[in-house]
Amino acid sequence: MIVYLAADHGGCELKNHVKTYLESNNINTIDLGTNGSESVDYPDYADSLAAAMKDKETSLGILVCGSGIGISIAANRHRHIRAALVSEPVSSRLSRQHNNANVLCLSGRLIGVTMAEACVDAFLDAQFEGGRHAARVAKFS
Repeated sequence: MIVYLAADHGGCELKNHVKTYLESNNINTIDLGTNGSESVDYPDYADSLAAAMKDKETSLGILVCGSGIGISIAANRHRHIRAALVSEPVSSRLSRQHNNANVLCLSGRLIGVTMAEACVDAFLDAQFEGGRHAARVAKFS
């Protein structure tokens, strides 16, 4: 499994923590930046992640910005991306099970690292259930 990661300046610190956390659990990552606190535009990083995930059906991504809101909106502009902004693990798990989310969005300023880790674990451990959810998800595109 490869997880693509990207963040703006407001999410960089949490993105870096999540990257280390994933790698310590033997999960390969591709870090698309940013890597500092200098102000950058979150849509650019959502676009980079979407481009990297294009034509990779099973790939997953994690995006982080200050609130998580802007980067999730930017990511969802791409037809092949189903990004879910979550702040706790139940929503994270359900985003995969019911909505077949392929990108997890987190807030770099509103949740701590322990909660972020729990959200990441729930997201990566869950699988799309299909069934009654499949027809609904198909309507996304």
